[in-house]
Amino acid sequence: MTDQLACYGGTPCCSDASSCSNASCCSDSSCCSGTPRGCHQITGLILAGGQARRMQLPGRPLVDKGLVEIGGEPLVARMRRYLEPRVTQVWVNANRELDVYARYGRVLVDDPALGENLGPLAGVASALAQIETPWLVVAPVDVVLLPDDLIERLAKAVLEAQAPIAYACAGGPQPLCMLLHRDMYSSLCDFLRMGGRKVQQWQQLNQAVAVEFSPDANVFFNVNTRDDLCAAQQLLSATKT
Repeated sequence: MTDQLACYGGTPCCSDASSCSNASCCSDSSCCSGTPRGCHQITGLILAGGQARRMQLPGRPLVDKGLVEIGGEPLVARMRRYLEPRVTQVWVNANRELDVYARYGRVLVDDPALGENLGPLAGVASALAQIETPWLVVAPVDVVLLPDDLIERLAKAVLEAQAPIAYACAGGPQPLCMLLHRDMYSSLCDFLRMGGRKVQQWQQLNQAVAVEFSPDANVFFNVNTRDDLCAAQQLLSATKT
């Protein structure tokens, strides 16, 4: 299986500690014992480039969703804290407030050569064009709770299915919570140039595998509106008690 996966330029987890070239991320053998947590093979991307239309109020300054605070910190800070111990680098796709987002990771804007208003896949394409690792894990900035084993299980799925993409499901698909190989860049650019926008449509064209998580209403809860923001705050308060 590993030999067959070689066509993807590396598997998303180290087979043993000696094969890991990043001493800072692999400070002990546990990180290379078959799980991708902290492994040098994966870059993390926070998607924060959307327009957040449902968060806006008429006549008020534009709200950038990733900078909205919950629990005393911006959403982007929460997602960075989740990803940082699990990947080698954290990148942020943003198209406004670039200096602010730069506090939380390397900032990538959507590639204008692909067109305008392409949706979240534009940010994924920008990252795939520049990452130095074989694999990219993607997470939307507005998801307030993710499973601790998300990346580990997505990595296991691509290995077992010999697939270039895996995404989460929990009572329904969560296609933007995905792990994908950088070789998907050309396919994604072609899809966008042909007018494609739907994430799942592109994933299905590339033999993506779905990974089932518990259909807990709280897991993968995302903030789209101001009411969602209030609900998320209550949810986080409840999880601390």
